[in-house]
This record gives sequence, structure tokens and C-alpha cells, in this order.
Amino acid sequence: MFDPKPLGRRIRALRMLRGLSQDKLAELAGLNGKFIGEVERGNANISVANLAKLATVLETPLPSLLILDHERDRNRLVEELHKLIDTADDRQLAVIYRVVEAVIR
Repeated sequence: MFDPKPLGRRIRALRMLRGLSQDKLAELAGLNGKFIGEVERGNANISVANLAKLATVLETPLPSLLILDHERDRNRLVEELHKLIDTADDRQLAVIYRVVEAVIR
């Protein structure tokens, strides 16, 4: 059975990379903003036709939206980060926080 959550996370990541809000992505793709939110959360199924519209707006080939191998790698990285954080002392934890915050913001 297909799990729509990884696809939704991929769409969200690409949308954010392009600096688009859910409503703007929906507008450009001719879809509904609430629908985009549901798709990104993995709570709605999306047709291939609508997926193609999103791929066009997100400037990515349709097949690349469906390649979700990065999810496996992401989960492994999160697990490794948790292990590092769990073993860090207070000083190290503060440094880790500052580095992560600088990279993400």
C-alpha cells in the first residue's frame, strides 16, 4: 500500500525551497490551497494529472517527485542525530543548537 506522507513531505520541501506558500503553489497549479495542505500532510490522495501540475510549478520532473529514497536516509540521519544529542553534555548541546539554528534559519 502506498504511504502518501513521504510524497507530501517531498512536495512541501520543494515548495519551501521555491519560497512558495501553500496558497501560492495552489494558485499557480490551478488547485485549492486546502488541498495542497492535505496532500503535504499525507491526508489526501493526488491524481497524476494534479501531481504533474505541481511538478511543473515546482520546476522538477514528475518522476523526481516520486523518488522517495531520501526518506530512508532522512530517518537514518535523524536517528543518528538523536544519538549524538543524547550523549552530548550541556556545552556541546548548546553548540549543536546554535549550529542547527544557523543552518535552518
